[in-house]
Parts: sequence; C-alpha cells; structure tokens
Amino acid sequence: MLSWAVVADSVHLAQWTPNSHIIIQSERESKSIDLVVGKGIPGYARVIWEQQDECLKVMHPLTKSIDDMPGNLMTWQNGSSIRGVPSGADQVRQYHPARFIMDEAAFLTEAAASYDAAEPVASQIIVISSAAPSWFGETVMKVLESGVPG
Repeated sequence: MLSWAVVADSVHLAQWTPNSHIIIQSERESKSIDLVVGKGIPGYARVIWEQQDECLKVMHPLTKSIDDMPGNLMTWQNGSSIRGVPSGADQVRQYHPARFIMDEAAFLTEAAASYDAAEPVASQIIVISSAAPSWFGETVMKVLESGVPG
C-alpha cells in the first residue's frame, strides 16, 4: 500500500507544482508501466487521476486523453510528468527529476548506482521496499545501528 500512497502524492505534486518531473523506477519495465498509466489494467497514477473529482481534472488537464498516453508516461499541460523506468542507473541518468522513487529497491539491479545517479539532481528521493538482503537492506541496517535518525 505504500507504493499507492507515494504514487498518489506524486500525482498531487505533478498537478499542483508546474514542471515537476517524477521518475518511478521498478525492477521491470512492465512493473513501471503498472505504476503509471498501465496497459490493459490501469496503472496506479491513472487510477488516482481517474478517481479524483472532475473539477480537479479540469483544473489540471493532461496533455492528451489518458487513453492516448503511453503506458509508462503521464503528462500534464503544466509541464509536469510521471515516468516509469526499469531498473538500471542508465535509466535515471537520462532525466533530472524533482522526485525519484525506487519501488521495491531491494530487488532492483544497480540500486546503489541508480540512487547515486539521482542524488545530485533529484530534489527528493523516496525508496520503498519489502525486506530482502540487498544494498537497500544494508543501508537501512547501518542507519538503524547508528542510532542517528535518517
């Protein structure tokens, strides 16, 4: 459910803050599509956008019909966008997002490299994951063991 909450907050950010670019990285391209507009089954961002009051859709129009959006990209007339990308640091280096989200980071190949690529350019990085041995798991354990709030 945390992924839903972060995507919902990202739709809000995109709608209310012009020229906000949000990148959501997940393990596979198909999962990235599932988090944005979707193909066949509506994606998380699409569901959030479609379920909001009609007045908000009018206030924050998309660049084209939701049905004409590619599965991994949702764009607004205010210049904002939400883009889903598969794992890999090279996927992040192409963009300069206001927000970079790593979904299920413990399972992303090159997770540390993706984080390092986003850190100098992203205003905010959100890392979500269930537990598994990984770079993310080691990072969380270091923070917990240090006793310093992260």
